[in-house]
Amino acid sequence: MPSSDSIDSPEAAVGLAPVPLGTAVTVTGEVPAGALGVALTHEHLLSDFAPPADTPESWAATGRTRPTAAGLLRLYRAPLTMEILGEIAMGAPNRDDWLLGDEHLAADELAAFRRAGGGTLVDGTAIGLGRDPAALRRISAATGVAIVMGCGWYHPGWADGLAGRDVASLTDEIVRDLTEGVHGVRAGIIGEIGALDPDDPVARVVLAAAARASAATGAAISLRRTEDAAAQRRVLDLLAEQGADLTRVAVGGCDTLAPRPDDLEPLLERGVFVRFDGLGRLPSVLSVSDDQDVATAVLELARRGHAGRVLLSQGVAAKSHLLAYGGGGYGFVLQQFVPYLRMLGADDALIETVTVANPARLLAVPVVSEGAGR
Repeated sequence: MPSSDSIDSPEAAVGLAPVPLGTAVTVTGEVPAGALGVALTHEHLLSDFAPPADTPESWAATGRTRPTAAGLLRLYRAPLTMEILGEIAMGAPNRDDWLLGDEHLAADELAAFRRAGGGTLVDGTAIGLGRDPAALRRISAATGVAIVMGCGWYHPGWADGLAGRDVASLTDEIVRDLTEGVHGVRAGIIGEIGALDPDDPVARVVLAAAARASAATGAAISLRRTEDAAAQRRVLDLLAEQGADLTRVAVGGCDTLAPRPDDLEPLLERGVFVRFDGLGRLPSVLSVSDDQDVATAVLELARRGHAGRVLLSQGVAAKSHLLAYGGGGYGFVLQQFVPYLRMLGADDALIETVTVANPARLLAVPVVSEGAGR
């Protein structure tokens, strides 16, 4: 396999991508990007996505509506058990479900990914969501899986004090996480950043800081797609205006567009990676797409020459996503989705591109020219 992204390579001619040179930053140190193996670029091992306070105001700040009916409130506050999993799958909020706080369970679940042939996982837990750098390092050592830690902010609703800070101070904090680390544990990617409104002043500061930090360090940005296509364009415009290289940006939450690959073209035209990161969920009457739609979309995007811009992940962010609670876990992509892609006709080159080469290209830190960034 070639060692550079030369446009003259046969891989480039059909939209496939070779594994790059360069290094990726994991919680245990720098590693060659070519040694990452199969990599998942959006997961959460330890996180807390519950509103910071159980008040209507805190819920609203995170874009949610607090349940008021007595039955729903009891369900929200109940421990996650088999008896209520059906209601959780249909969208009922549950405090315990939103909390991934058991380090030993996280290691056990991650081991399944390792046994399936996985090599690297990106923990996209941002500041304010229960990020635990020291625990991520211990989990990596216990499982043998390389872990790339995220940094920056997911959403202002989960971060106190953002409203009073400017772009420069947020940029400095992100850059410190990437270059010095938290107690010696360095971040290797910016994000995950949520689906932010680019017209909101605080959200603009968060996005601008991410872009400037990416320009200064070469680190990639991971963000969630906004449902409004026009708003998504403005998000990418803002990142580019602030110095980010859009080919170093991964846009997640693309699963719902899988039935309509044409709707992914505006993102691909900007040069970003499109990421299908909701794999392994059981479909319900609320589903607008399923894993079969995603598999068909992956093959169609490859046919159109876009294989080199596709990423796959499960986006585990709740207990109900774990194997221990009946979910697909961290190994679903390798254990079930990749075999299904092969059954539909995907060859070895395409599988390696979307599971190995593309994540390595995202995570490999390029050389940044002197004077770039802030």
